[in-house]
Amino acid sequence: MSHRLFAVLGALAVSLALVAVAVAAETKSETVKGTVSVVKAEDGKVTVSLKAGDVVYGVAGDKAKDLEGMDKKEVEVTGKVEEKDGKKVITVETVKAVEATK
Repeated sequence: MSHRLFAVLGALAVSLALVAVAVAAETKSETVKGTVSVVKAEDGKVTVSLKAGDVVYGVAGDKAKDLEGMDKKEVEVTGKVEEKDGKKVITVETVKAVEATK
């Protein structure tokens, strides 16, 4: 019976390790450098996006409002990047204005 117990405990340990790795991968922040685009609709809704090369990110999170006054500015945004409905979205943790490269 002790062999069966060790087998079960071993399987449990491996499972927990895999879950820990998956959670760590999900919570990793990235830094994206790009140009802010702010669009204000007639109804007052503000949509902010960040273009980095050929990739356009939607922005989310409480700190996304920090980008609303930075239309057409170059910034570095750090946050968690996810794909939602086939589009990349960054949940903003920090924003830093950078000098535009020419």
